[in-house]
Amino acid sequence: MDVRDLDRRAIEATGRIVDTLTDEQLAAPTPCPRWRVRDVVAHMTDNKRRLLTALTGSAPEPGDDVRADFRIAATALTAAFTEDSLLTASYELLGIEYNAAVALFVHFADTLVHGWDIGTAIGQDVRLSEDLVQAALKGISRWPDDGTIWGKDGLFGEKLPVAEDATPQEKLLATTGRSPQWTPASTS
Repeated sequence: MDVRDLDRRAIEATGRIVDTLTDEQLAAPTPCPRWRVRDVVAHMTDNKRRLLTALTGSAPEPGDDVRADFRIAATALTAAFTEDSLLTASYELLGIEYNAAVALFVHFADTLVHGWDIGTAIGQDVRLSEDLVQAALKGISRWPDDGTIWGKDGLFGEKLPVAEDATPQEKLLATTGRSPQWTPASTS
């Protein structure tokens, strides 16, 4: 499957959750330690802006509403990647040169998992699309376990243990440092 389609679908799914957020929900705790919902949405938007700036030289300026900023940056990123040549552009990630398709895959996985984070933070029972989960797991499993990808300074949180019979979604969440059983009440 084309990474652009994966990314677009993750943006759509997460965007549907972002679009429903109330001002009060923006202050809710999330499975991401030290981050509130507002911080997670801002993080996703900043990732879009950094990717756009690195690959196209410009990105939408931030506004006063993280929800609107998310949509504006997502629209710009999706539009930029309609150009096939952008996929092969050089992009530095954690000090290593990759092509932009790799960066877009990381963006896809990050957006997908953060959709679960914010939805769960506001009390939704988020069921990620099975094919998106499988694609994210397959791609993430290719990354080396050398301390650069997972952990405090990595792209994803420290991997958590997960049962052999866990669902693919539970495996993805644990692989990216999230307890599949996390609830807002578990932060109290």
